[in-house]
Amino acid sequence: MRLVSIIIPRERLHNLLAYAGDSEILHLVEVAGDHLPPGASKYDIASVLAHSSPAKSKIAALNSALGTADLPLEKIDAPVESLDSLAAFLGSECSRLEQPVKQLEESAGKLQAERERSAELSRFLSGLKNAGVPLSSLAEGSFLSTVAGEVAVESAESLRQGIADVTYGNMIFAVTASTEDTQTFLSLFPSAFAEEAKQAASALGAKLDAAWADLPTDLDEATKQVSYRMQEIETSEKKLEQDRQTFVEEQGPRIKALSALAELLDVRTKAIAGSPTTESTVMLQAWVPEYRVEELSKGVAEACQGEASVVAEEVGSSESKTHPESKSIERSETSGDEDSSKPPTLVNTPSWFKPVQSIINNFGIPNYNELNPLPFMIISYPLIFGLMFGDFGQGPLFILFGLLFMRVRKKGGKIPGGDIGQLIVGGAELMILLGIGTTIFGFVFGDFFGFESAQIFGIHPIFSPTEGALTGTIDHLQTFMVYILYFGVAHYTLGLALNAYQKIRRKEYSEAFFGPICWALFYLAFVDMVRTFALAGYKFSAVLSNPIPIALFVIPFGLLSWKEGGLHALEAFTSMGSNTLSYLRIWALNIADFFVKVALFTAFGIGGAIGGNILVMIIEGLIVFVQTLRLHWVEWFSKFYEGNGLPFAPYWEPKGWIVQTRGS
Repeated sequence: MRLVSIIIPRERLHNLLAYAGDSEILHLVEVAGDHLPPGASKYDIASVLAHSSPAKSKIAALNSALGTADLPLEKIDAPVESLDSLAAFLGSECSRLEQPVKQLEESAGKLQAERERSAELSRFLSGLKNAGVPLSSLAEGSFLSTVAGEVAVESAESLRQGIADVTYGNMIFAVTASTEDTQTFLSLFPSAFAEEAKQAASALGAKLDAAWADLPTDLDEATKQVSYRMQEIETSEKKLEQDRQTFVEEQGPRIKALSALAELLDVRTKAIAGSPTTESTVMLQAWVPEYRVEELSKGVAEACQGEASVVAEEVGSSESKTHPESKSIERSETSGDEDSSKPPTLVNTPSWFKPVQSIINNFGIPNYNELNPLPFMIISYPLIFGLMFGDFGQGPLFILFGLLFMRVRKKGGKIPGGDIGQLIVGGAELMILLGIGTTIFGFVFGDFFGFESAQIFGIHPIFSPTEGALTGTIDHLQTFMVYILYFGVAHYTLGLALNAYQKIRRKEYSEAFFGPICWALFYLAFVDMVRTFALAGYKFSAVLSNPIPIALFVIPFGLLSWKEGGLHALEAFTSMGSNTLSYLRIWALNIADFFVKVALFTAFGIGGAIGGNILVMIIEGLIVFVQTLRLHWVEWFSKFYEGNGLPFAPYWEPKGWIVQTRGS
């Protein structure tokens, strides 16, 4: 990585950002206030934010109201060369478009409210008709009006009495709905009392809906009039929906394009926030991969027509340090708290191993000078999984499902199962690797869907951990336990060896010798003494008879205590035992897999065989995956891997529209 400073005229800022967004080459960092060049100040984005923040909110509201997600983008001739001009343009466009949208929404709201009032009145009239209550008794030969709305529960009776008083009892009052605090009411009376009834209801704090006026006193005629009005409302709603669709077709692509422009403005504003600037120039500082510095210099010069200065600073060694992962597509959103002197880690991973790298990244990104454990985990992860789960019937199924998920992902489209489905399909390559490990150790162990391969195919296993287990013979179980412990020692020692290698590579020779090298020496010496003790029938005399392992334990342990401190040495000693014994989970889960299948097969026959294998592949497969993860994260990573790196997050821009990058 190289720290690069780019100085350009203000009017070329658009060209630089457009080039950087297209090439995704710059991991932008903020220049600390005490490191600003003489005569420079931080870029003031207050005026841009004053316009852009309201515009973003308005555009989001327009998109939500009109549903523009599936529409194409209109190519807009926007003033993208200036942030202030772009912010002002977005504000102007939003003001122009939001007014008709508000009118459409207000009209729709009014029609809906009127439809609900008409439906309520229709139900009210139907109730009167069913009860045999005539309207003519209220106002012979005249017309009727309504007062309807919502009133507090404690005021409902007073409201009824108030309307009765002003109408001299010529009214019908009904409560149409109730809640704990309010009641919805409707009252019908002669039109002559409409104003007095309205005033009485308002005086008691009722929230009134629009009133019906000139309603016939003939119940059938009144019902027809309400029904006719509901038909008119339905027609108006259809016409309004047609107007809305027309507006969406005409203006939707433009609104969606404005949304992309708002995102562009937001990205660019964050990119230059706090950048050093003078009246005529702007400086951006970023980390760039070593091998792309020359490409950056040429690209910036071309994009800015030669009006740019690119300075690559020497940071420590000029050696390019990268790690295997996919290129990030997230823009760098750095803050003042971030140390710009700490280079990010660029990881380039072959697509087949990205799921394994994701496991590493979830623990922590490798720092710039740290070894990436990916090459080792490509082997160790399927190996440990296979040791626990070996079955050359289930293994090929894992491979088959992995290939199927890769095909589903390649075809695109919606993946069922939500986030879990996305996670499974995204890890298709890892499933294939695990399937390979499961298949290999299935052949070694002679396990085919829980049946012995010798009985089905006549193929005898290389080594079966559970041979004789059902008849009480545990020799193979004990042997397998020893193999697993040896594997755990090897894996543990590999972690210490990688730690020593990293320190030596950084020329930390003293730290390497007094740290992981001494640790590995006294660890292996202790393992040898334990082995000698066990093979001699648990006699200490056998251990004491050979002074070499004792010396290889005591001397390195003493050196580690002297250099790193007694507590650190004691922690190393206690953890090496627990970490090594932790690998016995491989042995335990392999045995558990065998006995679970046997129990299901014995209890339920062929149905148990089929259902048991499905159950084992799902539930036990998940358990084995988690335990494999634990052995790497806890027992292994703790020996050499910190994972405190900063991911390389290049600046990017939305690609939904064309940005001019050559010239002005």
